[in-house]
Amino acid sequence: MIIYERKYPVNVFDTDIRGRLSPGSLFNYFQDLAGRHASLLGFGREHLITNGFFWVLSRMVVKIERMPRTWEEVTIRTWPRGTDAIFALRDLEMFDAGGNRIVGASSSWVIVDLETRKVQRPDRALSFLNAQYPGQRALEVNAGKVPALQSNSNKLTRLTAQLDDMDINDHVNNARYIHWVTNSYDMEFIGAHIPETVEVNYLSEGHQGDAINILTSGADEEGNSFIHSVIREADHAELCRLRIKWKEERL
Repeated sequence: MIIYERKYPVNVFDTDIRGRLSPGSLFNYFQDLAGRHASLLGFGREHLITNGFFWVLSRMVVKIERMPRTWEEVTIRTWPRGTDAIFALRDLEMFDAGGNRIVGASSSWVIVDLETRKVQRPDRALSFLNAQYPGQRALEVNAGKVPALQSNSNKLTRLTAQLDDMDINDHVNNARYIHWVTNSYDMEFIGAHIPETVEVNYLSEGHQGDAINILTSGADEEGNSFIHSVIREADHAELCRLRIKWKEERL
């Protein structure tokens, strides 16, 4: 059961204005499968919480060939890939009904103390996975650091973290940041593009009622790549940083 897979229907409420799986919903699917598998392997949230710890997604990189459309059925596959310093690694892949791989991803997770909110080193029970699948990867690289914004002339989007943005750990759910950022784009741009690469660094916890500023700047001369910094207005803490490279969708 080291490699685990599950089928997901692409429901209409998971899609965007063109009937494609939205980036935020993609992250929700990945989060769901990762949680299910960790529980089956004996180190899910319900196992960690008994010792006062919980899982937090720290980094993720996703490469997309195409986004599935409304009412397609996709298969998502995942497996843990051992540890790297403080990170527990997990890869994911999505396949269409024809068996074609359409999305690949690598994620890096940390274990956090419930009371102190400090990061803990992965348990030895996770480290044994380092030797089991040394050659099996969804992507060639692990998720890395997203560079900081360089421009001083950034687009600003403001919002407030709502109750339905929260997760079971009482902080902003990782997929909500993807929803927030994609909602900052123009409808015309989103209608004509899908993400090619999404890189995310989760840096600090957001909470209900936080006033949020999203700063956006271009990351290439072609106008297809953008860096987004999600900042809490009250203390200027950077909660999340993303780099998204887009491509035109050819129908």
